[in-house]
Amino acid sequence: MTSGNGVAVGQDGWLYWVGRAGEVERFYGDTALSRRILRRWARLINRRARRLDGLGIRHVHAVVPDKLAVYPDTLGRAFPGLDDPPGMRLARLLAVDGLAPMVDLLTPLLAARADEPVYLRTDTHWTYRGYLTAYRALCEALDAPVAEHVFAGTQTCERFTFDLGEKLQPPVDEAYVAYDFPRRAERVDANALVRVRETGQVVRQRGLFVGSRVVMRNPAAPDPRRVVLFGDSYIYSPGARLTAMLAETFGEVHAIWSANLDWAYIEATRPDIVIFEIAERFLRQVPTDRIRIDAFAERRARRSVRPPLRQWLGRYLR
Repeated sequence: MTSGNGVAVGQDGWLYWVGRAGEVERFYGDTALSRRILRRWARLINRRARRLDGLGIRHVHAVVPDKLAVYPDTLGRAFPGLDDPPGMRLARLLAVDGLAPMVDLLTPLLAARADEPVYLRTDTHWTYRGYLTAYRALCEALDAPVAEHVFAGTQTCERFTFDLGEKLQPPVDEAYVAYDFPRRAERVDANALVRVRETGQVVRQRGLFVGSRVVMRNPAAPDPRRVVLFGDSYIYSPGARLTAMLAETFGEVHAIWSANLDWAYIEATRPDIVIFEIAERFLRQVPTDRIRIDAFAERRARRSVRPPLRQWLGRYLR
């Protein structure tokens, strides 16, 4: 069953995002539309690879598989493309040229689900086990050691109403494992969007994340390399997500919530590694890589506050 707000209700309480107008279903199958979009992605990623190679920067791209691909059995109905999802098709296109390594997250997530859930039942995101699985896969792809203390965190059982569950009437909550681990990395920088959101003075907190940038530094990291990480909500730094985990391995991690690469930022930062992560459902839109992340963040920050606070904000952001 699919609700009018884009949530498919599967078996045993599993919820899936399929889109309000069937857009995910149209993209997920091997259609003329999806083939055209994936070819555009392949051209973009190959251009990125050539430019990063020219700068001497190691790089990987990773597509976070949709829950549909990892848990097709609990959907309870037919859905196109589940045996060959878009992320796999994109990886094959890129393999032809061999310029841009793709990190396979689907295979380890499928293996890990045999032990415990890797996705939340009522949300599109991973459980802590899913994040740990992806963290290990990224470290292996980059020849980097995992920080063992990341796997030795604390676990508490809590209840929460996640994004998909709150779209139903009545809302559906979920018991989940809240996970944390010892932190050795510290945040040393954040842009205007992060800072203004932390004041709590914005008109609408929700959705005010694209454009965020933080820098984490860890002098005790087992791998001294500097990483610039572009991604979405799977990388976001609060909580036990990829930014926090990678910052326990690498000496410096710049985490930027953007599907577009900021080339000026990359060239100024001169990282050893660039990682790009994107959720599979967001592949439907191909970025242009025309962004200056901090200028974009400041514009969003200014628009987000109530008018009487804007003069104060101008002083605060300086």
